[in-house]
Amino acid sequence: MSYLTMNAVQIIPLTCTTPDIPVQLGTHYPSELPSVGSTTTAVPFNIGLNDCPAGMNGILYEIDPVTSVVDSAQSVVALDSSSTATGVGVQLLDGTGTVFPLGTAKPFSAYNPGTGGSYTIPLQARYYRTGTLTPGPANSSMTVTMTYQ
Repeated sequence: MSYLTMNAVQIIPLTCTTPDIPVQLGTHYPSELPSVGSTTTAVPFNIGLNDCPAGMNGILYEIDPVTSVVDSAQSVVALDSSSTATGVGVQLLDGTGTVFPLGTAKPFSAYNPGTGGSYTIPLQARYYRTGTLTPGPANSSMTVTMTYQ
């Protein structure tokens, strides 16, 4: 007869914490968006990757809109149902001001598997004119998905 004895196994999740990030794009006037394709000044913000443990092979991150995509080539997402403004969407840019590809997993190269730690992903957002402007609140949401390898 054979027996297998197992001691308690503790499974430790290898994940970083990522807080919600409200980004205020400010109040703007029609003169700032004179034609379709024009944009407001970009607002920089950071996605915090906090308390990342050591030992992972890598981290991928993906940003997806909660609403529909208005212009995939320009990474412009539609406003949400709380918005009464029309004719604008929200454009997502990377930290250097280049259009950020929505729905695409990107490697986070700054992660150090030997030490872990806390990191930031620099991004920018701005309003992008898509049609005839109507004033009112202009809100949108996006979701960040982290994949740990």
